[in-house]
Amino acid sequence: MKMAYRSSPVRGRGCERDQDRHPAAPSISSTVFVGGGTLAIRCAQLAMAMGHVIGAALCDDAIFAEWAARANIPCRESVEELCSFLEAEPVDWIFSIANPFILPPDVFGRARRGAFNYHDGPLPRYAGTQAASWALLAQETEYAITWHRIDDGVNTGDVVVQRQVLITPNDTAWSLNLKCHEAAIEGFRDLLTGLEKGKLTAYPQVLVDRSYFPSRRRPDAAGCLRWDRSAQDLSAMTRALNFGPYHPNPMCLPKVLIGDEVVTVRRLEVLARPSDVPAGRLLEVHSSHWRVATGTENVDVCFGEPDGEVLDARALARRSNLDEGDRLPILSDEQARSITVTHELLAPSEDFWRQRLKQLRTLQLPFPSSPVAQAPLGWQSSSWFIASALARLSPLDRTEYLVTAWLIYLARITGETEFQLGWTPAPQASRAGLPAVEALIASVVPMENTIDPAQDFAAVRRAVAAEWHRLKEHDSFARDLIARCPTLRPVKALRSRRPWPIGITITANSYSAAGDLPSSQSAGAPQCGEVLTFEVCAVDGSFRWHFDANRLAAKQIDRMTQHLQNLLSGVIADAAQPVGRIDILPAD
Repeated sequence: MKMAYRSSPVRGRGCERDQDRHPAAPSISSTVFVGGGTLAIRCAQLAMAMGHVIGAALCDDAIFAEWAARANIPCRESVEELCSFLEAEPVDWIFSIANPFILPPDVFGRARRGAFNYHDGPLPRYAGTQAASWALLAQETEYAITWHRIDDGVNTGDVVVQRQVLITPNDTAWSLNLKCHEAAIEGFRDLLTGLEKGKLTAYPQVLVDRSYFPSRRRPDAAGCLRWDRSAQDLSAMTRALNFGPYHPNPMCLPKVLIGDEVVTVRRLEVLARPSDVPAGRLLEVHSSHWRVATGTENVDVCFGEPDGEVLDARALARRSNLDEGDRLPILSDEQARSITVTHELLAPSEDFWRQRLKQLRTLQLPFPSSPVAQAPLGWQSSSWFIASALARLSPLDRTEYLVTAWLIYLARITGETEFQLGWTPAPQASRAGLPAVEALIASVVPMENTIDPAQDFAAVRRAVAAEWHRLKEHDSFARDLIARCPTLRPVKALRSRRPWPIGITITANSYSAAGDLPSSQSAGAPQCGEVLTFEVCAVDGSFRWHFDANRLAAKQIDRMTQHLQNLLSGVIADAAQPVGRIDILPAD
């Protein structure tokens, strides 16, 4: 689509109406920088070279903060702290660059001469986040970066500088962002020159033409390729979601759904030959790629492993039982909408889960066991038990007592007071019965536990309840979140669907507490631990175990059951005693 951009006003081609010309700035101006990354550093260096004194910086990341410290620039820790600084020491200019913070009027209004923000897209057409990706998805051929005044809205202030950026057919989000980075530097030079000469021209945005892309928004089917679409659409999707190997991907990965497996697409090439067979037909299988028919031309598709390495496409076809001539599944419009909506609902919690996953802390039981799973896994499930000490409690209280006691027991026998367990998120009606959606969402998430042995049971129970609330609030995350984060991608354990050896799950099914230990797992029993899962039934407060008998013996399950019963009896007998002193061994 053809888009018109205003040239940089310092070149003498600014908008003639709505001009706002500042008087010439003094030779030395005081400024504040807000933002992060190398772009903020380069702009700050340019400002200093042109005579600006940086009074403070609000840094979004360690890169900018470390540079500011070396440059002897005071760093403010929060928007509130910056506001207090500006009350005491007003500055001439505020520059916001790659800045995730929303600056309130108390901040930008304290700049004596003005506050400006860099936006990595043409305004007003591409306001919001990840503008480059959305432009590639729209198959734009022209683009621009914008410097604009900061006002009460988000990306709504008057435009002062706009620089055009051309999009090539092979551009990715990564390459286009690099172009924008360079254009931003030159645009900032124009901005500083205009401020220095007092010849800065501003013009209001035509907000009727505005499009806004919030950070939670995701592309069609959250990046799952739909073979009945045009080859150009599939190419645009793949390139728009390619942020390069070293940068976090804040949206989603391009991928294909094959049964219950999700495979990342590394590269997609559109061929000249039109497709003359039904869309989704697997035409050729090579070790490097598949050739697939689409709604228009054929495409060659290369795949990637979760760690970013190239995936053998021929091996993928073998394990998926696919041969040349087979037809790949095609998502319906309803399936695509469900996938998109689910990912958008989970998107606001991605930072929460990313931080937890970075702090991966697995817990190992101190029992003799094989550290490596044998094939096939020897999954077994125990009988259901009712803790006799909790017989007079309600099912809800039993459930909370059981979970709290189990966590205390783990802390006691391992000596670890801070640890993670695998947790099964509560079932969501919006995802129920949708295999395509379930394959894309993590079925196990990390539960954070801190057990203070000096506290009494009630205090530990409150802490566990608070963690339950957090887990319910944040639900789950898209499986591709791990592969999208360079710091998580190399962690081998996170590539498993059950990264944590020990898990805990709360179910709403009612079971009898009677029965013997079966030799195999009951149908549909949840497993969120790689070695052991503790399951609690919220309906009647019963519990049972699921375990890999190749790595954990049934007699050890019996021992843990007895220890847990003893611990609960001790709690009921004296709830005020520190949990680190409750007897767990049977009395002689």
